[in-house]
Amino acid sequence: MRSLVVTVDSVLMVATAVSASSSEVSQKQEQQIRQLEAELLKGEMNSDPVVFERILADDCLNLPAGPDFTKAKLVEGVRKAQGQPPAYTAQVANMHVYILGDIAVAIYEKEYAPRANRGQLDQQVATDVFVRNAGTWKLKVSRGTPLR
Repeated sequence: MRSLVVTVDSVLMVATAVSASSSEVSQKQEQQIRQLEAELLKGEMNSDPVVFERILADDCLNLPAGPDFTKAKLVEGVRKAQGQPPAYTAQVANMHVYILGDIAVAIYEKEYAPRANRGQLDQQVATDVFVRNAGTWKLKVSRGTPLR
């Protein structure tokens, strides 16, 4: 009986260590996704196409714009305005990140305000799906849904 207790105790200690290690990895991955989201927002506010080229997957899908609004079109549009701030400001709040193996989902609120009329707000719930390939996270699907 004593050897069973020692065995169970050993298994629980190993499981706790693995769980703690797994939790640390998950937290590190969550921080990576939060960092990418911050870089995307900064890239949007600075009209920096390099950010979008680096973070978006080549086959990224932006919804509800649809399959015709490709990464190439988005980067081209940002490149035309490169270095110029957009006609709006944007900020992110209440972000939640879920790590599911090589898939990460970031869900957050995004608020847009025209620079000319800051009182007029457009609020969305955004959902971004990232896929990790060869250790690198890429934004695969982005969806914005207006809040009413």
